[in-house]
Amino acid sequence: MEQDITDWKNLWKVEKSTPIDINGLLKHINNLEKKGKLERITLLISIPLTIILLLTILPVFTNIYNLISITLISIGMLMILLQTYKSKFSSTNKNMLNNQEYAETLISKLKERILTTSRYMWIYAFLLISGLNFGYIDILEKFNISLISRIIGHLILSSAMLLLIYYLIEKRKKENNKEILPLIEFIDNL
Repeated sequence: MEQDITDWKNLWKVEKSTPIDINGLLKHINNLEKKGKLERITLLISIPLTIILLLTILPVFTNIYNLISITLISIGMLMILLQTYKSKFSSTNKNMLNNQEYAETLISKLKERILTTSRYMWIYAFLLISGLNFGYIDILEKFNISLISRIIGHLILSSAMLLLIYYLIEKRKKENNKEILPLIEFIDNL
């Protein structure tokens, strides 16, 4: 037992702690919030414009497929907008980081950002692809093509969109792993 205590004393004397780069941490957190703010502004502008554009292009009230299409796409877009506001955090300063409760809140908000990419973007993708497929039903019927050709058209367009969304989600996950996960670990170790 005495040997263990002596070993701990010696370790305490030998090991020097590495200095914490609080300014770099604060800069990184504030940059993430600036990106989030830009995403929220972009979504606040693009969602109403997209819905208005769809409502003017598609005869919504004369065709149930178009109504379902716009509804699914709108629900998906609004879900992503709500999730970006859920993961919003305010700018950080040195005094706030010393507060354990603030650090835990910051970690939970950063985890929400990761969750938006890994879970909610897939839900959005499903709603978007489903909505577009409902919209295609009416458009493809007007071309008087066979049922098999319409099904193949739906499958090709859905597959192409799914591959594009998969690529974008994976790219975003890599960015999150590079930026957000080390930040969470660093804040957690404070």
